[in-house]
Amino acid sequence: MYFVYQFKEAEDPKGLTQALWHHKVAHQIISEQGHNELWVLDPSQRPTVDQLMAIWKDDPSLLEQTRPVLTSSSVSKSRIFTQLTLAPVTAGLLIVTLLVAVVTKLGSDLTMVGYLSITPFDIKNGHIYFYTLSEVFSKGEYWRLFTPTLLHFSVLHIVFNTLWIWDIGRRIERQLGSILWSVGVLIIAIMSNALQYEISGYPLFGGLSGVVYGVIGFAWLLPLLNKRWPIIISKQLMIFFIVWLAVGYTPFPEMLGLGSIANTAHSIGLLTGLALGVVYWVATKHRQR
Repeated sequence: MYFVYQFKEAEDPKGLTQALWHHKVAHQIISEQGHNELWVLDPSQRPTVDQLMAIWKDDPSLLEQTRPVLTSSSVSKSRIFTQLTLAPVTAGLLIVTLLVAVVTKLGSDLTMVGYLSITPFDIKNGHIYFYTLSEVFSKGEYWRLFTPTLLHFSVLHIVFNTLWIWDIGRRIERQLGSILWSVGVLIIAIMSNALQYEISGYPLFGGLSGVVYGVIGFAWLLPLLNKRWPIIISKQLMIFFIVWLAVGYTPFPEMLGLGSIANTAHSIGLLTGLALGVVYWVATKHRQR
């Protein structure tokens, strides 16, 4: 069984559960410490569940009206819009990332990149001049701790990162809620960016990769600590990312034309995600009893 939603005290799941059975979605309503929880048997039916829940949240009476015409075809057509509304922070992050890629011309416009890099920089006579983090803080440009996350320097770079954030991030956002998800993304991004810069001493880096590794670590660890959490990251997928992390410390990516990889950001992102997983588990242990 996979956890989907915890109903508020004023919410009656009756209408939703009738609609779910009508669409042959095997599920169960479990009462946990005075709260009703929705669990589904088959995670592949999640798009149908999300569609019905979106209608139910907007106006429960619409479920009865739309039931005769809510076919699998109509569900498929509205799936993207439903996913966007269920994970607005993830969608917003990706939209902003794509806009930054356009504005910076995938990092080729160094003037625009300079506004978003972790520190301002000048390139003179083949040398790059930049500030320390303490100087950045003294200028009050605290946003620079986060904005390198939005920078990408190739099509492959941005496609790889945005696809993983969309696939994993939207699921975590549904589980945590948008506020906690936003805080987690900020913490992972700031930690990975700041330590990447402090250790490498070079400001021209960026990408969602640190956040990707952070959410992978978080999503992989939680089901091990809390059996009620859905399994988002398989063992095989986790092995792939660890292997790729190790490969990043070799010359192999540059040999393939992928350029230099911000390995520290990946490693710190992963460790931060794991740490946040432990913190979240400890903070919510009382809900598991």
